[in-house]
Amino acid sequence: MLRAPMVFEDVVKTICTTNTAWSGTRKMTAALVDNLGSQAPGGRRTFPTPAAMAAADEQLYKDVIRAGYRGPYLRKLATDVAEGTLDLEELNDPELPDDEVAARLLELPGVGPYAAAHVMLTSLGRYSRLVLDSWTRSTYGKLSGARSALKDATIERRFRRYGEWAGLAFWLYLTRSWVEDGLPV
Repeated sequence: MLRAPMVFEDVVKTICTTNTAWSGTRKMTAALVDNLGSQAPGGRRTFPTPAAMAAADEQLYKDVIRAGYRGPYLRKLATDVAEGTLDLEELNDPELPDDEVAARLLELPGVGPYAAAHVMLTSLGRYSRLVLDSWTRSTYGKLSGARSALKDATIERRFRRYGEWAGLAFWLYLTRSWVEDGLPV
């Protein structure tokens, strides 16, 4: 997993993963970069700044970025960060308890339990929450031999023994075949 230089970028990209296929996430992220990012040496473009995203109009999010319902969330998030009313970098403070970090993330527009857990795991080095989405649930069901869909509470209970490392243990359990099978990461 790779971490962006700013928590803002990881939150935006995570919002772009919700309720879409990976190809949709890639298209939205590429459209953000292509249309709102600054040109970098060599002709490539940077991830857009909060100010650039805040200045973009709703039509761009709808027609070009094709963010759907996420568009207003992305714009609001960018506006709050650009105006200084929201400092996502504060979430890097190791003194903040995981529960507080999760609560702050859940207050953000477009961030639910999946997105909060994802940002905590991939961006903030906080491994206590399980990233539960359609892929992780179905993969866990297959690996565990479940005959029917398991409730999130059941999966969480099974990993509770790992405490602050539960989310990491869950992720490693789900992806162990990536190493065993020699698949490219």
